[in-house]
Amino acid sequence: MSPPDTTSAQIGELFMRLSKRIRIRAGRELAPLGLTPAQAHAMKVLSHAERPLRMAELAARLEIVPRSATTVVDDLAARGLIERSTCDRDRRATLVALTDHGRAEFRRIRAIRQSAGAQVFDRLGERDRAELLRLLSLLAKDGDEAHSCARRSGS
Repeated sequence: MSPPDTTSAQIGELFMRLSKRIRIRAGRELAPLGLTPAQAHAMKVLSHAERPLRMAELAARLEIVPRSATTVVDDLAARGLIERSTCDRDRRATLVALTDHGRAEFRRIRAIRQSAGAQVFDRLGERDRAELLRLLSLLAKDGDEAHSCARRSGS
């Protein structure tokens, strides 16, 4: 494999710096909520789910082992942000979903994250932001397809 060209390497470095800047800003704002990044991510996954998820499915979507998902779910349930239920078809399976309180908290989390991103990207004009969004979406799509193929093949 050949090394990346200088421009690609510079883009990668700048992207990492900007991502870190956004995470730090969002982290400062999220700190008073007392959520870990893993908990916030789990809430995001559950907010996008059309139905309650089995614990194993949540773990897979979070790309963590089921035991780690249990820890995340335990902490969120203790705070009243998610609720557990038993699957009607398989009584051994535990389902998880956001509570009304959890949905409200996730809306706050999303607003904080969006604000942190806006602080970085609002310096660009509308056309530049649209073009950057188009390019990043293109790159993310290619990565998502490769990642899902690797997961299906067992890699």
